[in-house]
Parts: sequence; C-alpha cells; structure tokens
Amino acid sequence: MASMPLGAADRERFEREGYLVVEGALDKKTCRDMMSRMAELIAAWQPEHLSVFTTKQEMRQTDEYFLESSDKIHFFLEEKALAEDGSLTADKSLCLNKVGHGLHDQDPLFRSVTQRPEIAQAVGALGYVSPDLVQSMYIFKQPHIGGEVGTHQDSTFLYTDPCSCLGLWFALEDATLENGCLWAIPGSHRHGISQVFHRNPEYPEGPLCIFRDVGDGASKGGEDGELVPLPVKQGDLVMIHGAVQHMSKENTSSKSRHTFQVHLVEDTSGRVGIDGVSHEW
Repeated sequence: MASMPLGAADRERFEREGYLVVEGALDKKTCRDMMSRMAELIAAWQPEHLSVFTTKQEMRQTDEYFLESSDKIHFFLEEKALAEDGSLTADKSLCLNKVGHGLHDQDPLFRSVTQRPEIAQAVGALGYVSPDLVQSMYIFKQPHIGGEVGTHQDSTFLYTDPCSCLGLWFALEDATLENGCLWAIPGSHRHGISQVFHRNPEYPEGPLCIFRDVGDGASKGGEDGELVPLPVKQGDLVMIHGAVQHMSKENTSSKSRHTFQVHLVEDTSGRVGIDGVSHEW
C-alpha cells in the first residue's frame, strides 16, 4: 500500500500492476459527510424515471436517462429492486445501485472533495499533465442485493487513443471480501483493451449502444483464479488504470459498501467521454 504524497516507487508499482492502493486518502469525517450528503440527495429524489443498472453484458441496457447523466445527478436501481408490478421492493434508499454521473460538477461537497490539492497531486504523480474529470458516481453495494460487477475495463466505456482513463475509487466504508471489495488482475493493463462501448449508428433499429471488438491483446473477462482481492479500509483510495481487468462480487452480507468513484482522462483532443462532455480539473 501507498500513502500520500506519492513518489517514484508508487508510480513504478502502478505501472507494473495497473492499480495502486493509497491508505487514508480521505479522513473519516469526510467519508461520513459524503454519506450524509448522499442521504439528503436521496431524500429529495422523487422516483419518476426508474432506470435499472447492470454490468452483465448479456443484459446491459442503456437508455437516454443514462447517457444524459454526465452533467447531472441521476439515480439508478439495483436489478433486484423492482417487483414484478414495477414497484420498489424496499425503501428507495435501499434500492439504489448508484447515483451519477456529474456529482463532481453538480454538488458542492462532492466537487470540493474531487478538487482537493492532494488528490490532484496523486494523479500528477502518476504522470498525468492535463487530467479531465469526465465522470463520477456514488456506488451503494446494498446489503444482500448489491449486484456483482463483472470483469471489465474502464477504458471500454471512457475510450481515448492512447488509453488514458484513470479511476479513483474512494472507500467511504470498509470494503471487505464479504461485502464486495474490488478484485483485479495484476498487469492486465499491459495487454490493452478488448472492446469499446459506443452509440449504435443503426439505432433505433438496434440497441442504443453496442460493444465493438478492438485490438487482439486483451482477453474478454478473466478467470477468478487470476483475480486478486483488494480489501480496503474507510478512507482508502484505489487508483485503477483504465485497461486493468477488475470486478467486484455480490454483496451477500448485511453491511453496505459505499464508494465514491471518479474517472478522468488525459485531455489532448478536447473530445472525451461517451458524449464528448468536457469537465476540466
């Protein structure tokens, strides 16, 4: 594990493994404040558009509500949160998979956390010169129903050439083997990405967005035997290379696993993200 400020050895570890665990990036009070603020946002949310989020590729559905969320605060449900009649199976606060994708822009508290100088320093220590914040989300990993996030690469969804996506994964609660911590395949980023997720030019004759195979280096998915767990404590940060194969398993425990996640890219073209929306750091 690393600690702030990051140094040359930390960058070497990141470049070798494709991820870096940074202890104590956020203090416990900040974590509690972010969780309290999210509770306020949920209390004010009136569930009119019910959008379910899944990462299972054979079930993945993308709608306009999802695509229009890059500069907004939208709410997405767990797969198991809807009853057969379309109603919520529990209180709305326990049915959410995530809230995103413009928290870092639209909410003062989340914006202040992402703009902290020590966070910018950590990103710069990994070699980023002009990082552009393109997406943020709050993940709940609800007790008992928090769904599995299948093995994937972030750069599939936030594609740049060359690959430059970096994920910042802040643990607002302890992330354990029981409640769905991250798992990753060390060094898998060196093989490149296998797919790109983009708008379907034939829509509405087909789905709104589709996957397209690219390159020939990366395997699609990954076997559990290759994955290593990354349990972390409240306030820790996991920095994730966009081409690293990673996932998290279902939360079958009675404890939630709240995280705040930010994705950035190196801004060289001015056109980034699924809709080209730019958010400068």
